[in-house]
Amino acid sequence: MIDFWLIRHGETVENAQGICQGQTPGTLSEDGMMQARALAEYLKNEEFDVIYSSDLRRTMKTTEAVLQFHPGEEIIPEPLLRERYLADWQGKPFPKNWKEMDLPEEAETSEDLIVRAKAFLSLLKEKHEGKKVFAMSHGGLIRAFWTVLHNLDNGSYSRWDAPENTSISRFGLNEDGSVNELVRNLAEHLETVPVSSKAKNKNDWQL
Repeated sequence: MIDFWLIRHGETVENAQGICQGQTPGTLSEDGMMQARALAEYLKNEEFDVIYSSDLRRTMKTTEAVLQFHPGEEIIPEPLLRERYLADWQGKPFPKNWKEMDLPEEAETSEDLIVRAKAFLSLLKEKHEGKKVFAMSHGGLIRAFWTVLHNLDNGSYSRWDAPENTSISRFGLNEDGSVNELVRNLAEHLETVPVSSKAKNKNDWQL
């Protein structure tokens, strides 16, 4: 069994401003840094066998905050954990009321994200059976993981609400292929963070 912890990065300046990040680096906001510290405190007594992070700056910085309580541990940067690529939209304000069918040419679709999520899960099964695995990722890809781990069809991707910044989802990945969801979108550590940091940016598409 693999004990799989899937976590979203802290809020970014771009999140708060409604800017499409996609696979641009992103910069943690002051609130995002507080969220990352609260997450780190919450996880300080957890011992992980391996620590993965999307290689984008906003995820790496959130993971680095967690590792302050885990000296000697190393981050494995993993491009499979990146946010959805959004082509010409990246770095610009999101169009109002956009839908999946409105994506720009060359942007990743939800099906593309599901392929990446499956590839990462295959990597875990190949390399880390019996291990406790930490993975820092992004709102768009986390929805893809939820879809795959619940064995839903690709069209179910859009059913999920946005994961909270620094929220934790935890799954038991069994050797027979079955999955146990232990928690999803857990963010009780944010109770220690000022309300303003939790209340902003409830847009379902914080990419």
